[in-house]
Amino acid sequence: MLPEYLIKSQINQYSTIYIDMNSFFASVEQFYNPHLRAKPVAVTTAPSAGGSIVAASIEAKRMGIKTGTKVAEARLMCPNIVIVHDSPNSYRRIHRQIMQILHDTPCYVRAKSIDEAYLKVPSYLQTREGALSIVESIKSSLMRLYGEHILCSVGVASNVWLAKMASNSQKPDGLVMLDKTKLTEFYKGLSLVELTGINRRMARRLYDIGIQNPTDLYNTSWKYINSKLGVNGGKWYLRMRGFEVDIGDIKANKSISHQITTMPNPPKTSVELTTYANKIAVTLGSRLRKKNLAASGIAICVGFLDGRWQGGAFNNTAFFRSDIEIISLTKTLLKKLIIGSEVRKICITLFGMSISNQLAFDLFDRQKELSLSLAVDKINGSYGDNTIMPLRSFMASHIQLNRVGFAGDLLRETRNPTDKPY
Repeated sequence: MLPEYLIKSQINQYSTIYIDMNSFFASVEQFYNPHLRAKPVAVTTAPSAGGSIVAASIEAKRMGIKTGTKVAEARLMCPNIVIVHDSPNSYRRIHRQIMQILHDTPCYVRAKSIDEAYLKVPSYLQTREGALSIVESIKSSLMRLYGEHILCSVGVASNVWLAKMASNSQKPDGLVMLDKTKLTEFYKGLSLVELTGINRRMARRLYDIGIQNPTDLYNTSWKYINSKLGVNGGKWYLRMRGFEVDIGDIKANKSISHQITTMPNPPKTSVELTTYANKIAVTLGSRLRKKNLAASGIAICVGFLDGRWQGGAFNNTAFFRSDIEIISLTKTLLKKLIIGSEVRKICITLFGMSISNQLAFDLFDRQKELSLSLAVDKINGSYGDNTIMPLRSFMASHIQLNRVGFAGDLLRETRNPTDKPY
């Protein structure tokens, strides 16, 4: 039997809006370059034949090209396809603009990735008309900024999972409002692996207990699914009926870390490795201050091409927030490592977190270092990340740290030759 607290729970059919940008990277490329519009476009980080497609335009998708398709295969499938190199900073720039549109609504907004986000609708707008007015406002703002070149599909439902499923069901530029009267029909048109969160392994497990499709899963009793799959089975019972089980409490960071792969220019000396470490330290310092945190521990881990790993850590140091302090601690840790071969990966982690305004930074020298870092943050915030950076890092133009942050982390930017002008 369903627990009593769930029987008494109220589900609002229009409490959640899910925004999924259509063919986001390729659409941004088409927005900036009119010559790419209405053409099949594929974005890749490696334009060579063996490279993989990371995003395909709507036109390319119609030709069967999708994420993961090899460049050579894409050319065979669509001889007139245009292959373009990715430009991460351009995608982040548009992401920020889109997030501002979402934050201008009265909703609580949470980014799920660089091209997806959900909105929790305030109680006074949790009606079909209220949710629709928010969606229309968002789509209107996107049209005003980008015309028909950057579109989104939208799902409206009672929880994040259903809203995402709804947004996936009508692309491009779709809008699906999925209330409880439509669930039975909605699940009929899907297979188990088309349900977000169910992979082939999970599908086989469901087959083994007599669940062949989403309709079977939806109609299975709480008692049966809970007895066969435990807590996870109970969550699926609730999820498919519109209960919110996928959003946990937002907790303070226990640690902040950043890892990079140094290929194709692996550092061979401590001096070259310090260049990478400095850039990571500045990135971590900026993230630390933006979250209003201070750290009391730092760890470094280095992976070599020959498979070896080395690392070190400082625990329970005096709390720190400034770039200078992080760089100094990092250099001290690096001096303890033996760099015997080329370095493939480097990761720095800050831990032992505390809310910074609960601490007393009363030593003059440390306050001076913090003030300098805050001033740099302000300049970089106004004129672009890495406008000011450590000299050693600035001179290392061969280092490629720029990657798209799929979890919404927008702080890993460097200037990129493929960036679009703005």
